Amino acid sequence: MATDVQLTTVPVEAAANLLLKEPAGEALQPTGATLLSLTVDSNINPLLGPREILNTRSLCNPNDVAALQRVRLRQGDKIWQKSYRFGPNGVYHQRKKPVDEKQLELPPEQWTTMEKEFYQHNGKRLECPAVLEPSGLLCVVSAFDFARPNSVLSLCVFDRKQLHLVKVSVDGSRSLKVNYLEKSGTHQTRRTDTIDAIKISFQPRALALKNEEPEEFSFLGLKGDFDIFLDPDAGLPVQVSGKLATFGKMDIKLQAVEFAPGAR
Repeated sequence: MATDVQLTTVPVEAAANLLLKEPAGEALQPTGATLLSLTVDSNINPLLGPREILNTRSLCNPNDVAALQRVRLRQGDKIWQKSYRFGPNGVYHQRKKPVDEKQLELPPEQWTTMEKEFYQHNGKRLECPAVLEPSGLLCVVSAFDFARPNSVLSLCVFDRKQLHLVKVSVDGSRSLKVNYLEKSGTHQTRRTDTIDAIKISFQPRALALKNEEPEEFSFLGLKGDFDIFLDPDAGLPVQVSGKLATFGKMDIKLQAVEFAPGAR
């Protein structure tokens, strides 16, 4: 499995064309002049079974990483596009897929098989300051100060159909070997070192409504609890550890990082 993550900023004027127009007047809106755009591309090529390609693009407010929208495109044995538009009391979900082989050659915007749902959540009653989507947790570990001992943070995160309360805590430091390529403009260096990485533990708990079965939280394909190891000097997540269905414990290590001009 290979995963590419890209974080950029988008002017609100440009984001207006990306945000779903429905439901009119009931969806969360940008709170500033720019939005965070977080793109996660995963290429899963198992020894057994079909290859899968997942592309996820999320738009969030930069001040609190509150999610406005998430769009996921899956290609492989199953092909669909799922769009999530976040509102104050729940999430509006739209699922599209091609009706036949001919339509499969068209962009998702022209697929005609569509289903719509609304997933209500109790984030407002729980006084969640913001509702995130899973990939936004990558921004959290780089932006918040977890260097303080016994730091604990509780976040509201919406996954596929339900809201989850995610407890984030610092679990000391671990000696960790890193080996990744660092790029900045035309300059690139390989960092091979042993660092004292900060271990940040994530413990999600589904906030299922009555008569709902709690769903299992998913982050970069990992299920349930997981850990992110942060390089305190670079402010970079260098490893994600957790469990992958069927395969068990999995370590996802940083292979390369590319900084935008002027970012370093």
